[in-house]
Amino acid sequence: MMQLRGMLARIKWGEARGTSTVELALVCPILMVMLAGLVDCARLISTELRLQQAAERTAEMATAGSIASAAFTSLQAEAASAASVPASQVTVSYWLECDGTRQTSFDGTCNTGQQVGRFASISIAGSYTPSFAWLLRSAGANGSIPLTGRASVRVQ
Repeated sequence: MMQLRGMLARIKWGEARGTSTVELALVCPILMVMLAGLVDCARLISTELRLQQAAERTAEMATAGSIASAAFTSLQAEAASAASVPASQVTVSYWLECDGTRQTSFDGTCNTGQQVGRFASISIAGSYTPSFAWLLRSAGANGSIPLTGRASVRVQ
């Protein structure tokens, strides 16, 4: 107890030297957490953009050839390759519209005089696990954030 009183007596309470160092020591952890959060956000957005661009690139491939082309029939594999995900995470849907009404068969025909539209839709599912996933798990989430890239195109 006497040592503590002696140390406190030696402190010059009016002295301002070192205050900026103490302030930096107090603020630095907050700034580091903010920086880590921003880096995680940037990586999340980058992953989302990668999935979206892969879906859009695959939709462009669907329009490159005819409906019977090899490129059109392998859209799922192409999307999976472009997004670096398994093919099971890619959904490709095809449909036919006659005068704006969706039909059950893509290969069907419309009545004479109706406007015909054939469409392809690509959806790529992915996920992002943040560097601080333990924070999400402590909040009750499983630690990863689901992401989806989607694109649709009219093919004819």
